[in-house]
Amino acid sequence: MTKLLEILKYLLLGAIQGITETLPISSSGHLIILSSLLGIERNDDLTFEILLHFGSLIAVIYFYRKTLLKLIKSFFSYLFKKDKDCYTDFKYVWLLALATIPAALIGYFFQDYIGKNLANLLTVGVALIITSVILYVINKMPKGTKQKENITWLDAISVGIIQAIAIIPGISRSGSTVSMGLARKFNIENAVQFSFFLFIPVTLGATIIDIIHFLENPIAPTLLIPYIIAFLTSIIFTYISLKIFINVIKKGKLVIFSIYCLIVGILSIVLNFI
Repeated sequence: MTKLLEILKYLLLGAIQGITETLPISSSGHLIILSSLLGIERNDDLTFEILLHFGSLIAVIYFYRKTLLKLIKSFFSYLFKKDKDCYTDFKYVWLLALATIPAALIGYFFQDYIGKNLANLLTVGVALIITSVILYVINKMPKGTKQKENITWLDAISVGIIQAIAIIPGISRSGSTVSMGLARKFNIENAVQFSFFLFIPVTLGATIIDIIHFLENPIAPTLLIPYIIAFLTSIIFTYISLKIFINVIKKGKLVIFSIYCLIVGILSIVLNFI
């Protein structure tokens, strides 16, 4: 019975990761809250969290697989053949690379500090309230019409900076990056797509960095099966919630997530002092 309850705990964590990674309500914040409520110890090096993020990464890549393949083909066609029809995609890939730099630097230099000092209920609560405000404000702004070919380097670096800030637990990565995209007048489809394309290199980079920590502090044999279950669950739920998020944002209903983040943020702060 004890082993079954342990497995159910990690299955729930995987589901929460998958749902909250794509929805603008902070996956890292929810994992901290849930871990606190269930009494699950979190590794200081965030190995478990990054494992779940890697599961979400697989789901995002699969969801956008056709677009990603087209981008890759177009990038190399322009690079080696100077095919003018491929220039927009070539430029788009470089803008994604540019936007990745801020989060890569912050993650590399401050990941351990954040894991040890900011992964707590108080930080999560305050950050979720900030996320709530961001979502509320952006929901009131007029929708933009900027297409992929019109995205500038300033647009890219703006989204990249907000993604770097979102490394703080409770600041929603998807919510903040999509919001910045909309603030820069991206149309909804491009704002969502740019946000989740940015998730790919950052998560890959974090996973590569974490391999070093993993080799130094490997998963205990008793946790191997629960970790695998959580990993697979995060893949499934990320794919499902991504579809839901796209439908919701197209309907202009971000205020729903704003209210949710406000409530959970307040509850997290209250739990911190209990």
